[in-house]
Amino acid sequence: MSKLSEEQREALLVSYWHQKFKEAMVAKAPYTKRWNTYMSAYNGDYFNNQGAPEYKSNLVSNYIFSIIETIRPIMLDNDPKFQSMPIQPEGRAFAEDLNEAFSYEWDREGMNPKLWRELLNCLIIGNYIFFVPWDAQEKQIRAIPVNPFNFFPDPLATNMDDGSYYIYADYFHMNELKKKFPSKASRIVGANINHSELVSDKNKDTNTDSHVLVLEIYARDFDTYEEDENGNARLKYPNGRKLTIAPELGLLLSDEHLPYKDKKFPFVHGKDYDIPGKFWGEGEVQQLLSPQVHMNELNNAVLDNAKATANMPWIVDKNAGIPKGGITNRPGLIIRKNPNSEVRREQPPGMPNYVINAIESYKGDMEQISGIFNTLKGDSETGVYTAQGILALQEAGQARIRLKVKLMEDTLGRLGQMWFSRMQQYWTEDRWIRITLADGSYDFKRLMRETFENDFTIRILAGSTMPVNRGAMLDFMIRLAQTVMPDGQALVDREAVAEYLPAEVKAALIRRTEGNNLQIEQQLEQIAQVVQQQGEQFGQAMQQLQQQDEQTLQAIEEITGALEHLNNQILQIKGESDKLIKEREQEARDSEISMNAYNTGYRDAESRLGIGEGAQAQGAMLAENDPLADGLEEKYGTDLPFPDDLLEGIEALSDDELALLLQSNPELADVIR
Repeated sequence: MSKLSEEQREALLVSYWHQKFKEAMVAKAPYTKRWNTYMSAYNGDYFNNQGAPEYKSNLVSNYIFSIIETIRPIMLDNDPKFQSMPIQPEGRAFAEDLNEAFSYEWDREGMNPKLWRELLNCLIIGNYIFFVPWDAQEKQIRAIPVNPFNFFPDPLATNMDDGSYYIYADYFHMNELKKKFPSKASRIVGANINHSELVSDKNKDTNTDSHVLVLEIYARDFDTYEEDENGNARLKYPNGRKLTIAPELGLLLSDEHLPYKDKKFPFVHGKDYDIPGKFWGEGEVQQLLSPQVHMNELNNAVLDNAKATANMPWIVDKNAGIPKGGITNRPGLIIRKNPNSEVRREQPPGMPNYVINAIESYKGDMEQISGIFNTLKGDSETGVYTAQGILALQEAGQARIRLKVKLMEDTLGRLGQMWFSRMQQYWTEDRWIRITLADGSYDFKRLMRETFENDFTIRILAGSTMPVNRGAMLDFMIRLAQTVMPDGQALVDREAVAEYLPAEVKAALIRRTEGNNLQIEQQLEQIAQVVQQQGEQFGQAMQQLQQQDEQTLQAIEEITGALEHLNNQILQIKGESDKLIKEREQEARDSEISMNAYNTGYRDAESRLGIGEGAQAQGAMLAENDPLADGLEEKYGTDLPFPDDLLEGIEALSDDELALLLQSNPELADVIR
């Protein structure tokens, strides 16, 4: 079997995806039909009875329009506040910069008017879709609204993540395609528009011959393989595949890898009511359409009855003498008739009360179904007229809307996460972003590339898009600012109060505050200079005092050293004195013992020899000539030795120190004396 040529392979590929497009269109057909009805109901065209006779009333009181336009401003009264939460601790320092970058990107891309328009699709048909590509020419991230009528998911898909393919279909002018795909220009020719639901204006002539149906296909391709450098088979499109085809021409315009590293299809799908297990959501009109139709029928019946009863027919006898056309509805009309003839008008029947009650019942049903009551519009029917009471009723009436807002903020969070993925991939250099200051002015800030080296989870602060009653909140903040806590501080600061002031008042207040702050800063700077000068003087005085303290400390240390030296000398003297006293006491005892022994022996000898007083005198003479006594006098002299330096140290002692020394050493008293 011969190999297929490149053109034949392209033709087979185009035929395959054309068939997939038809399958997806058939699966989506019930939704498309209902959506057209819902759009007509919002516009009021659905209730116009074009085939009714002229005398029939065709009043349309479109409560569906009123309900949707009441919900829409509540859902997006404020810009969403982005919250960038770092996954790693290192990214904490860049979180605030990333929040400012998202606010800048939101304004740059004009997301407010885009989202405002897409909320109509959300509330009417229950779905809205954003396409988030990278614009290589402008080098910007884009958020392009996608018409749900032109978007065809895999029939098996239940959300944007589990489908195997998604197709965006639209008609383009053939010259636009030739410019975009010059290599295929020779084969691009115009054709008729066969799918009117894919064009924005359904009522225009669709038999144009200059437009071409183009399908952009985003798919997971698990069947196409290629060989790597080692000859092993691998998936050719691991991140996904993007194809652009003109199915009615059998033309493959482009076939390329899905370029995004996050491996996600570049679409974000939002819903009004999320139905489990179904890809498409539902809107408000689905449940409001039936009571709206019947309420319009009853309103028209009441109007027809009013027209009929306001001009009841006249009954006039032929012989009354009143010519044809002589009776009109002119007020104060005077009718002249012949005697014995009758001219009267029929009494109109009254409108049954159940008709009026049914109309009011249908109105109440629509309020219950939508959750939009009169209190939400500021109309109190319960006798509550205070500002706080009305605010409480309005908050209670927003219970159903809060769920819609949570779903919308979840969608915007997923949009922000995909936006951050594009930043990580394509913002390879530092970028300048514009930031809005508190007074409404602008400034520029450099966003560092290293910000995107960290991973973040992007969310929308809950309820940040909901409206705030600024008057009531301002009154509440003023009362909080007047509430003093036990520490003497107010419960909130003046910045919290200024947050709810009108923009022009807030800007003027901030300017005055900044002027006052500048004066305070100048005064503080002057005070700082004075303090610095005084500090320098104080430092010099402290330095001088420190020098004096050092000198005093040195003198104290010298005195302390001298006292320690003197104390050591005193202790040494005391030791020598104690030793000397002990030696003399020992010598005295020895001498006494010797003398006693001598006297005893002498008396014994005297008694034995009969020697008398003369012998005693001789003994006394011997005692005076005792060599031991002579030795003591020769060794110590008549007085104890006492060094001169010790005497000087003792003389230098104060009275208290001398008393303490004598108390611990009483024996020194005699020595000193």
